[in-house]
Amino acid sequence: MINIPTSILCRLGARSAISRSFGTSVITKDSCEMLEKKSLKTESCRLKYADPARAKDTQKSIIRISEAKTPIQKFGWEYLVKQRGMKRPIAPHLTIYQPQLTWMLSGFHRISGCVMAGTLLVGGLGFAVLPLDFTTFVEYIRGWNLPCAVTAVFKYIIAFPIIFHTLNGIRFLGFDLAKGVDNIGQVYKSGWLVFGVSAVIALAIVINSCQNKSKAVKTA
Repeated sequence: MINIPTSILCRLGARSAISRSFGTSVITKDSCEMLEKKSLKTESCRLKYADPARAKDTQKSIIRISEAKTPIQKFGWEYLVKQRGMKRPIAPHLTIYQPQLTWMLSGFHRISGCVMAGTLLVGGLGFAVLPLDFTTFVEYIRGWNLPCAVTAVFKYIIAFPIIFHTLNGIRFLGFDLAKGVDNIGQVYKSGWLVFGVSAVIALAIVINSCQNKSKAVKTA
């Protein structure tokens, strides 16, 4: 007799002629649920001594399947349990994707936005609670008399994300208006343009800041 997976039998259960041709009886909804639970219990027993943690997850899956509302939900959860039992990842990681300018710029746009928003939130709350303001904090950092080569690095790290997020946001607004999306070449050109212009502007800001600092030191 052919051994047919439970999930396949459940989908073919309504077709009595097909089920009989494979040497199985007609499968009703109740028998389908019973077969699914039985298969998961067998998997749980097999894993009991090999991996208690996986066996516990399988026991939980039995409860979740019994609480599922639709057959497709049961089938999906049973599939995930089997994949976990084979030590396969539930979801792919970023490392499996080929690095492309499109998704890298899109991801950096979101990350830079979150970092800036978080910095403003934490900084605003911090200056509101701590006994000092932003101006006092900046003067305190200047009091360290760090060389321009050191401060330039930190200034560039701060300036570049701000400029990039602003310019790339304008680029995305153009995408919303269906501008520059006629082909993938235009998308790449605008991406490289935004990235390059952001780097140049950030570098110009840092150079100008260092020049102003040197002039201030000479006049003093």
